[in-house]
Amino acid sequence: TSKDFVIEAGVLKEYHGSSADVVIPNNVVELAQKCFMHSKIKSVVIPESVTVIGTEAFEDCDNLTSVTIHSGVIKIGDWSFYRCKSLTSVIIPNSVKKIGYHAFDWCKSLTSITISDSVTSIDDYAFHSCTNLTSITIPDSVTSIGNGVFGNCSNLTSITIPDSVTNIGSDVFDGCTNLKDVVVSVDFLLKNSS
Repeated sequence: TSKDFVIEAGVLKEYHGSSADVVIPNNVVELAQKCFMHSKIKSVVIPESVTVIGTEAFEDCDNLTSVTIHSGVIKIGDWSFYRCKSLTSVIIPNSVKKIGYHAFDWCKSLTSITISDSVTSIDDYAFHSCTNLTSITIPDSVTSIGNGVFGNCSNLTSITIPDSVTNIGSDVFDGCTNLKDVVVSVDFLLKNSS
């Protein structure tokens, strides 16, 4: 119900409901910093009216297993899903341009990530310590991959980096002890050899 949410000028500030399954109202355009932090929710549906998922919005939501992000979100904020240790899969829709710092860091149960071809930037440590992630394809819209993005993803076995990437940070694969296949193009190697 609407009384479960504190909304000011389209910004969802707090959730006070008792339901573990949350559908955010359509009049919300932004999820404020820490609005669900430490919440016991199990699932959340983010409507297409939302453009920004704020910093630390779902940090430490230990029971969160399912997130549905509808097209409309442009930015997934820093630390937004940090330590959501029960989250198993994420589909990032084709409106998102930027995945923030540490956005999915320590999401230990994450086995599947689908990144749409609207994303241009994956910031530092975005998928760090996603220890159950086995493979990922980065779309050819991405130009920048930050420091330590896949660091400590100890079960990551394969990754494809497209030609579009012009900047890769340090320690991107640090601690990826099972990584066997990193696919990059000759053009990428030539571009980055100087």
